[in-house]
Amino acid sequence: SRLPAGACPSSRVALPVGTLVITDLHLAPFGDERTSRFVRLCDQLEGVPALVCLGDLFDMWVCRRQVRLAGSAPVLDALERLVRRGTEVHLVPGNRDALLGAWFERRTGGNLHRDGFVGELPGGGASVFVHGDALCTLDKSYLRLRSLWRFWPVRLISWLAPLWFARRVGSRLRGFSEATKPTKLPEEKAIQGDAIRRVMHEAGASVPVCGHAHDARDEPVPRAAAEPQRWIVVGAWGWDRDLLQIGKAGRLDLDSWANISAP
Repeated sequence: SRLPAGACPSSRVALPVGTLVITDLHLAPFGDERTSRFVRLCDQLEGVPALVCLGDLFDMWVCRRQVRLAGSAPVLDALERLVRRGTEVHLVPGNRDALLGAWFERRTGGNLHRDGFVGELPGGGASVFVHGDALCTLDKSYLRLRSLWRFWPVRLISWLAPLWFARRVGSRLRGFSEATKPTKLPEEKAIQGDAIRRVMHEAGASVPVCGHAHDARDEPVPRAAAEPQRWIVVGAWGWDRDLLQIGKAGRLDLDSWANISAP
């Protein structure tokens, strides 16, 4: 099946040993203890060469004026401090924060990869790093909604709109998406094996790494025709195996964020 627009990344990023990969934090725009905890943990990270977030950093992102909200500004400030301490920050927007724009780079000093990226691993080899929503190719209604977020007039409105208006529109779209979920079969909402294989082929990389599904997994690519290849889903932040670490020779290991940070 064809991949939707933006499903296969073309940009490449060299990821050093010690890189940490997280995803699906769903931080509250107005702030809460979970958001404050992430800020504290960012400030405790020392000597980490790169931090990658594979999407849904925020539970909802509707316009650039959201940077003023109590749960948004501290997160962006924490990422900026992390960059100033020498850590590269790479963010792949997810389905909840797809409207994050290039201003994120100016605000934090990090790097925004709208379609994900191909990570060049230590010792050679490469992996595809994406959010994962575009790999749910049987979910046609969601893919139509996804194409709407990528439509340039919608992104322009997000840039110009007042916060109250953007929040109202975002809440309605979110409500529509949530209302349709119970009507879909589990297989329809799942990441599809043929989409994984196609991304690997088009990107010229192995071991796709994504989020979106929330439940961590590290298993062979479904129905792979050649020698077995891995497919990794990083668990949602705070769930089981919510961290991926890049080790020597490009080794990819799922772990827990709690093992590298103070409570």
